[in-house]
Amino acid sequence: MQIDARNRQATLSVGEFSAFTPYATPGFGGVSAAWRAQLGTEWHQRIQRESADAGEGMQDEVSLSGALAWRNWTLHLSGRIDQFKASPTAPHLREIKTLSEPVPLDREAILERYPAYPLQLLTYRELLIQAGRSDLGRDPAAETFRLELLFVEIGSGLTQSLILDKTYDGLFVDHLDTLVDYLEAKQERLARLRSLSVRPAYDTPRPGQEHIQAELAEAFSQSQITLLEAPTGYGKTGVAWEYAARRLAAGQCDRVLYLTSKSTGQTEALTRLKALLSKATPSKSPESDSLSSTSPPATFWHIRNKQEHCIHHEFRCSRQTCPYLAELHEKWKRSGLQRLYLLSQDELDLETLRAEGRVTGICPYEIMRAGLGQRDIWVGDYNYLFSPSSARLLADQADFDPARTFLIVDEAHNLPSRVASAYTYEFSVHPIYAALDDLNANKAPAALRNHFKILASLLTVGGNSPPRSSTSDSEVDPATEADFRHSIGKVSELLNSEPLAYEELQPDTLELLFQISSAHAGQLRGELKHQLWSPQPGTFRLECIDASKLIQSQLSQYNGALFLSATLTPLESYLDEIGLAPEGGTAAPRASTHPPISHLTPPAPWRSEAYDVAIDLRVDTRFKSRRTHLPTTAATIAQAAEFAGPTIAFFPSYAYAKQAYEHLQLKHSELRVALQPRAGGSLADRNAYLEETLAFHDVLILILGSSYAEGVDTLGGKAGTAIVVSPALPEMNFIQEAKREHHDNLGHSGFERAYLHPGIQKVNQALGRLVRSPEHKVKALLHCQRFADPKTKRLLDPLYQSKSYIHEESDLREWLHK
Repeated sequence: MQIDARNRQATLSVGEFSAFTPYATPGFGGVSAAWRAQLGTEWHQRIQRESADAGEGMQDEVSLSGALAWRNWTLHLSGRIDQFKASPTAPHLREIKTLSEPVPLDREAILERYPAYPLQLLTYRELLIQAGRSDLGRDPAAETFRLELLFVEIGSGLTQSLILDKTYDGLFVDHLDTLVDYLEAKQERLARLRSLSVRPAYDTPRPGQEHIQAELAEAFSQSQITLLEAPTGYGKTGVAWEYAARRLAAGQCDRVLYLTSKSTGQTEALTRLKALLSKATPSKSPESDSLSSTSPPATFWHIRNKQEHCIHHEFRCSRQTCPYLAELHEKWKRSGLQRLYLLSQDELDLETLRAEGRVTGICPYEIMRAGLGQRDIWVGDYNYLFSPSSARLLADQADFDPARTFLIVDEAHNLPSRVASAYTYEFSVHPIYAALDDLNANKAPAALRNHFKILASLLTVGGNSPPRSSTSDSEVDPATEADFRHSIGKVSELLNSEPLAYEELQPDTLELLFQISSAHAGQLRGELKHQLWSPQPGTFRLECIDASKLIQSQLSQYNGALFLSATLTPLESYLDEIGLAPEGGTAAPRASTHPPISHLTPPAPWRSEAYDVAIDLRVDTRFKSRRTHLPTTAATIAQAAEFAGPTIAFFPSYAYAKQAYEHLQLKHSELRVALQPRAGGSLADRNAYLEETLAFHDVLILILGSSYAEGVDTLGGKAGTAIVVSPALPEMNFIQEAKREHHDNLGHSGFERAYLHPGIQKVNQALGRLVRSPEHKVKALLHCQRFADPKTKRLLDPLYQSKSYIHEESDLREWLHK
């Protein structure tokens, strides 16, 4: 649906109009939706052929469009009637609908479960009347129309013909009112946004922020996408919210979508947003004169996942098992939940949603879905845009239009790996057998069950292949891979062509069917590159190793996109990962299919004197050498802690960190040493742990890339010295080697793209967290010979590309005391 609120017009299909509802209605989606669409098409074609053979004189798939005026709104509608027969006395309209439940259905059942079906016929009749179709024979307003719903029970092929009588006529008027109420609410929402008076996010600009709003405006005047690369502590989040609010107020967009990879980032973003909105005031304009002075300047919602909302005794999202998903249509009509969405500019907290869910009998997640469209700003995880299992949440919103939505992507350096992870699928033999039992119990088609048996056999045999070399022990042999991909494809095809009692299947089976269908669709898409491997016996993993084209196709749909990160270097590599690299290198013109890009790197002058960095050439921290050099590593950490504690030591893995921790405990027992917990816990838990540990310990050991090293802002100014042990290159394994080969084939340095870049990015992220404001200073030691290698060193932030080298212990003492 496209809404032009200024001119009070909406453009939508008859199907969209008939199915419109201001509240959420759950559906199976995924394979069930694809299967229903395929079966629906086949039954349509069959009935149309039978109608032609019987000489009924019906026209098939008759296109019809027109404009309906209602309450000063104009609705532009278009669609195709399944079957139409012109007549001078009683024109005949027929819609063919497939059902998975037994027929016949009575009026109450139809209105409760399928109200859109009679609405479609009533809408087509109204369009015919408004159009005054000459092929009706005379004045269409005087006609007695024959409106027929022909239901087809998919499993048996039984049919039910239902002729709509005058008792259905009121549905159409009521539905027009429902839609126009929604459109009026949107018009009021946009008028309120256009009246925003946006004040600076920071009363006193931080160093480097003085001209950033003008620079952003200039960048977006030339580019659809802008990368804002600035260090931790610069204030990127506040700057982004201020710019987005200005776009909303100027009418350049109708909604803002803020996405990040970590819940900690969402919490920080909400804090900054609330601070900005608390300063905003509505300004008078012709459109806003009628708005209440108490109306919030802008409203927002923090999108949480389903499990956080759940109030059932078990988390299984199925109408078969969860009473909070049953009979939603009737529950919504008597719930009175609309009041909730008008009371506060804040998102409704989870406890309120859960309480309302218990009272109304409606799933709290569905309550959230219903209110989402009435909010101006959405804050959530990358999954809600890029994951095939979560993207429906936004896509199903009635007026979600990417072309009118401004996108903010925070922690943007994590986007490529997160999207690739969302399109990675794992299949294990035991869930396949459990699904097969469920399919057998529900008498699924024999062909489908046979292919599940084949999948189980392939996983059993192919996932237990004998070990080979260290880089190929997870490889699936080509014949088994071909058979597996073929079986995945056959299962997906059968799901689209064979009847299946989806409502009776277990939630885990439904999830597996969706996963298979999604995996097959992913293989067919030219936007994704997958590699099949076996991480453990009985398991295959279809790993996405390149999602760049898919990312690019999503980004190109948006009104504008602002990427925020402290570490996008090297830029050419990052642009490749998000599908926006120019053809032929950074100096070449961009491909015409790519949206233009700007890259802003505002100054952060306080950082130039904040770091004193040295490279320690005494040790080699590669896996084969690290145990030999472990005593030197432990002694170095101890010396740093004695000189200027507390010392934070960053390690590439938990196993390596634990070895160092145990050595420190044994050889340097006078030091109070802490090793981060394996489990991350909540943001509050992590902050509390770091505050307490740094206050009462001499050494804190953290893991590079962990939520403790990257997911908190507590480390700024807390460390006297920091030691980064190893460049943190990923472990060499089958999938990393597949990525290396893929990049080599694309003409890049495969080793740099698969190993060096992700490792050094973690180093840059960790060191960046240590300095967040002008008063923060830190000594940082890069503890490995590899940091001096030119290929490695050039990937470091320029501030960390030290010319100070530690050759022996006396050099370390001199540097520490300098």
